[in-house]
Amino acid sequence: MGARHSRAKQCFIQIIFKMSRRKLHPLVKIPEEAVTLILKNGSVVLVGSVDTKGVPNISPRFVLAVIDDERLLFADAFRNKTFDNIKAWRKVTVSVMDKETMGGFQLKGDAEEVEDKDLVAQASAKLSEYGIPAKPEMAWVLSVNEVYSLKPESRSKVPMISAYG
Repeated sequence: MGARHSRAKQCFIQIIFKMSRRKLHPLVKIPEEAVTLILKNGSVVLVGSVDTKGVPNISPRFVLAVIDDERLLFADAFRNKTFDNIKAWRKVTVSVMDKETMGGFQLKGDAEEVEDKDLVAQASAKLSEYGIPAKPEMAWVLSVNEVYSLKPESRSKVPMISAYG
């Protein structure tokens, strides 16, 4: 899996920009297996968020980049529920599933709007590559604090990796 993963990861643009280093919580490294699975799924993941009334929302999103092995870059081309939810409540979860193995990963953390104009331009260009010509209304990163396995087994309820100890 090492060589195959290296090629896949090279194909997946890893953007390392100077971003705000302000961290709400310590971050964890996103497992290589999770990045490989994101690539296998065409960079599409499911993003879960919650609005101010506690109503959950889930929607598909393209992962536009992995930043510093700890963050995922997203952009919203249209003002939608996820956009509004992130503004109201920063807690977000991302799920990537392998339908062949019934496994996958859930990544939990805090969303933060990206203000770096170069990074927003990169996000816009990447969205364009995926056939979404609209300029993003908001680019944001998920800073990962916990990683869970999605394998249907009892230990899936305990984080594989946690910044909380």
